[in-house]
Amino acid sequence: MVWCGMTALAMAGQIHLTAGIIDQGSTGNDAPRGPIYVPSAEIEGNVFTVSAHPDYVLQLVDSSGEDIVYYETVLPAGVNSVVLPTTLSGDYEVRLIWGNWYFFGNISL
Repeated sequence: MVWCGMTALAMAGQIHLTAGIIDQGSTGNDAPRGPIYVPSAEIEGNVFTVSAHPDYVLQLVDSSGEDIVYYETVLPAGVNSVVLPTTLSGDYEVRLIWGNWYFFGNISL
């Protein structure tokens, strides 16, 4: 996989997400597109909450850039919160993957 995008920071519960494309080679026919809606998200303790959304794959990835996935689950449309395992602690990059798009930001647990 090719991950393209810039990192974002979390502040006081609010997670600032940035949009990225997993594989730029598969984005279609080069036709101009409008901006993609970036969901809002927050973390309170180990409860991760995201605004209304389609089905996402939620990943917690090593924040050092090693691309090691420590946690992964499906977050179905209509489910806005998930309790992350209490065994997880430290700094992670959170990713919400939707098709060829993903939204990412940094969190501390």
